[in-house]
Amino acid sequence: MNRKDVREFLKKRSTIWTLSLCMTGAIVLGGITSMDQARRKAELTETESEPGAQAQLDVNDTLGSALDEEEAESDPVAAVAGNEVTEEKITEAESEKTEEESAAVQPEAVNDAGQSGDIAQSDGSGEEEADVQEVSASVISNEVLVQNGIAFAADEEQLLWPAAGTLLMDYSMDGSVYFATLNQYKYNPALVLGSEVGNQVLAAAKGIVESIYIDEETGTTLVLNIGNGYRLTYGQLKELAVSQGDIVESGAVLGYVSEPTKYYTKEGSNLYFEMTKDETPVDPILYLE
Repeated sequence: MNRKDVREFLKKRSTIWTLSLCMTGAIVLGGITSMDQARRKAELTETESEPGAQAQLDVNDTLGSALDEEEAESDPVAAVAGNEVTEEKITEAESEKTEEESAAVQPEAVNDAGQSGDIAQSDGSGEEEADVQEVSASVISNEVLVQNGIAFAADEEQLLWPAAGTLLMDYSMDGSVYFATLNQYKYNPALVLGSEVGNQVLAAAKGIVESIYIDEETGTTLVLNIGNGYRLTYGQLKELAVSQGDIVESGAVLGYVSEPTKYYTKEGSNLYFEMTKDETPVDPILYLE
């Protein structure tokens, strides 16, 4: 190979290297450019997405606040957990709740009271019993008795027989007495005087009508306070001629003998006559004429 051939060969090789270098440079430059564009695009995408995310956060915050306010109105306890209402609002809400519960209970209480009233009314035995129960609440003071000259002197005075009739059962607190209707023996704190229905019942001494009431065993019953701790109790009455608080003289008509209650059906019509001293039974026979 001569010099000319060598020179041409080197020239061709130089051209090939130059082209190779250029192509390599172009490829490298293209890669760098692509990477830069990708980076720029990524940055641009991130930048564009941030306002949207912030906007979404703002929307969420707004919705959260609205929900918290609504929850605070409907549930004070939950609002406390979220720190959205003050202790004053909680107290006010609980107070309103208590008032509502009280209002709900009141109708029931009223209803119960009404039912109780119905029961009390049904247990009575008519208008007469209602009046009797009302007057039985009075108590005669000793001062009133003295002012009206009512002071039974047991050592000096005697009692009138309260009604015409016979002695069916005597006073007996030391031993038992047989009650035919009940078919049993028991103590008897009073006299049971057999008397015709409609016979007059008289005040055995001067006194004040202290109370009138209905008793299951003795029927319409009247208590006459004759002073000094003494009281006379009349049972099995009807058509009373006096009222509670009346001052009656000895021998005045108090009422009339009634039909016997179911406790005395076999004994027949009678007058129940009891005498007490400071609420302790005493034998009326000892004081009767």
